[in-house]
Amino acid sequence: MDDLRTPADLSRELGIGQRPIRVFLRREYGTLNPPETRWLLTDERASAVRRHFSAAR
Repeated sequence: MDDLRTPADLSRELGIGQRPIRVFLRREYGTLNPPETRWLLTDERASAVRRHFSAAR
């Protein structure tokens, strides 16, 4: 199974705040559906976050 990551993990890795990461995730993938309460990102989605914020720099 994929090693799941959170926006907090990526925030520390990328040196940016969690809020921009969550905004990006909602724009790309929609909002969380109950009972989900936190983003758990697959390798594919974590890579999309990395690509997006690397390109923005």
